[in-house]
Amino acid sequence: MGRVKARKGETSGVRPARVGEGDAVRTLLAEVARDEQDRMQLAASCHLLDSGVDTARFAEPFRLLVFERRRTLLGAVLVQAGSLGSKPGDDLADLKAHQNLYAQQVGMQRKVFDRVNAVSAHLAFMAVAPASRRQGIGRQLVRAAADVERRRGRRLLTGYVWDDDLAHMYERWGFIVSPAEMAAFFLREKVGNLYAPSAAALNLTEGSRLIVLPLVPEVRPYDIGTADQPFPAVVGVEEPFDPTHLDTPEELTRVKERIEALVQQQMTLYGPERTRAMFDAFLGQSGN
Repeated sequence: MGRVKARKGETSGVRPARVGEGDAVRTLLAEVARDEQDRMQLAASCHLLDSGVDTARFAEPFRLLVFERRRTLLGAVLVQAGSLGSKPGDDLADLKAHQNLYAQQVGMQRKVFDRVNAVSAHLAFMAVAPASRRQGIGRQLVRAAADVERRRGRRLLTGYVWDDDLAHMYERWGFIVSPAEMAAFFLREKVGNLYAPSAAALNLTEGSRLIVLPLVPEVRPYDIGTADQPFPAVVGVEEPFDPTHLDTPEELTRVKERIEALVQQQMTLYGPERTRAMFDAFLGQSGN
């Protein structure tokens, strides 16, 4: 199908969705909503759009972009804040009998994904009207979304696909595509003069694949596995990696210093065992 040019005086291209376009956007994206949760999320996003709510001020903001031609919306994309690794991976299940070790590993995994999510955006929904496909509209929508997120300081754009044809399409657009049901993230962070690596596995919904578009050169695929123990679809992030959300607020720093001073004082007066017992009793009362 040939490309359709806009008539004189008419707009054509990608732009932010406007108040009043919620129903049209919802209709475009309805076919890529896989379950009831997706449909509820899409409906809520379109309702907020039509209500004129400034979603950029949300803790987890989202953005809706549309492709318009001849005053008709032909495609739309919904981009959210990153939300990878929201629950412990299945690879940690064997550790559940050892609660301390399990809690430690879950905490380390959560830290890795917190850092990745802080500099990630997620491609939640993208669709083009059936009669307007194969005209480059989807690619323009994704490229525009990537440009917006790059300007906002994001380092990668993620998404999920369940179809091989879609996986190949996104791969042609520059995305890293994971094997089905497994992906991982690998961070190389500078500690002093050394690089400290850390990795976390991401368990995907059955049949799905993760797609990742690097928005900066430092994000690229790594192969840290071996022939005997392959570790597929590793997305590596090298220095510089400095998400601002890791900066401790001054007020919390002061609280931390006061707690440490109190602990040191109690240790001097009562010794480590009694101090530990006192704090355990205090924490137990706080949990009731």
